[in-house]
Amino acid sequence: MLKKICLFLSVLMFGMGQSYAAVDAALVDKAEKYLNAITGLAGTFVQTANGRQELGQFSMLRPGRVRLDYDNMPVQLISDGQDLYFFDKSLDQITTVPITSTPAGILIRKNVNLTNADINVIETVDYKNSFALKMNLRGQEGLGHMTVVIDKSPVKLNSWTVVDATGATTDVAFRDLREKTNFGKNYFQIQRHKTISTSGGDDYYD
Repeated sequence: MLKKICLFLSVLMFGMGQSYAAVDAALVDKAEKYLNAITGLAGTFVQTANGRQELGQFSMLRPGRVRLDYDNMPVQLISDGQDLYFFDKSLDQITTVPITSTPAGILIRKNVNLTNADINVIETVDYKNSFALKMNLRGQEGLGHMTVVIDKSPVKLNSWTVVDATGATTDVAFRDLREKTNFGKNYFQIQRHKTISTSGGDDYYD
């Protein structure tokens, strides 16, 4: 399980990649307006990595909150608006990751700015029914990149792909996404976990 955690966290990280000149400003603007118009979403996802598929439930509430529940793995990813927590239910442990280092970090910002902030769009591709933006975080050279695909009609998040520094690819495709904002009060909170204490013994939190 620890190996799976390390692999998952490594493919979440993304940064500077190869530069491309083909950037359509109109597509960047369309994506930015769509992402800023989102308040909350819910649906399912299919994650593909290393030839293995995992299914799960996806929830998002801007700003700052996201949750992924896997159907066949005892793991959960939750952002409470500050950090992203990787919760291993089988070990009752969590690992904390800065939300700014994940693809979801772009989507759940209070203000998504794809032109003047730390997000760098390096390529756009215009397909028949969708369009894609390839991007990285400025100043994080060598850590990889991510691509977000958005459907055209209706405008809707389709998928994202993350490529890490080693070339490992993780695809997350969304299904049945719908607008939703009425999540429970503590829906984006881990209800119980155990952290490993460096001073000896384990600490529990409710």
